[in-house]
Amino acid sequence: MTEVKIVIQGVHGKSIDGKLQIGATAVLIKSDKNILVDTGYFEDKEALISALAEEKLTPDQIDIVIITHMHMDHVVNTYLFENAKIFCKLRKDYIGQYHIPREKCLQRFELIDGTEIAKDVSILLTPGHTEDHMSVLVKTEKGNVVIAGDAIADESFVDMSVKPPLATDLIDYDESRKKIIAVADYIIPGHSDMFEVKK
Repeated sequence: MTEVKIVIQGVHGKSIDGKLQIGATAVLIKSDKNILVDTGYFEDKEALISALAEEKLTPDQIDIVIITHMHMDHVVNTYLFENAKIFCKLRKDYIGQYHIPREKCLQRFELIDGTEIAKDVSILLTPGHTEDHMSVLVKTEKGNVVIAGDAIADESFVDMSVKPPLATDLIDYDESRKKIIAVADYIIPGHSDMFEVKK
């Protein structure tokens, strides 16, 4: 059965000197393909490589990278995965695409709700935080796990009265949250621990 594991724990908060500390959660999916969702921030590089090594993987053995959205804290280490198909959306009204760095190529590819990326792994379009935002739905033995990126940055955002500090479209953001909550048994947020959805 398909497995999901957080390999980099995301953070989002103020440091002692008042600066914003950021870093996105990176998630490994072991399906019929080795998939990484988001690649983390600058300081995550060595930890990411080490976490993959603990799973007996090197960056060259990652088949697919899915970028939830193009904010820097989610994409900085993407360059490490030269053999992977790297999926991204770019804009809400754009079909989507994947890159294969080693082949120096780009291919347009339709990324819509339900697009199957690998066995038990599909796309959920979740605009609002950014217009290109997408999440990943994974069917596991425990139930449906949604890797939500910043569509749900931490558990507090399942409360619809909590508004995000950054959103390109609040109506889309709320609709995306509802969509995730409706299908998820567990959510892995962009900047916090996995949690169970209480229904």
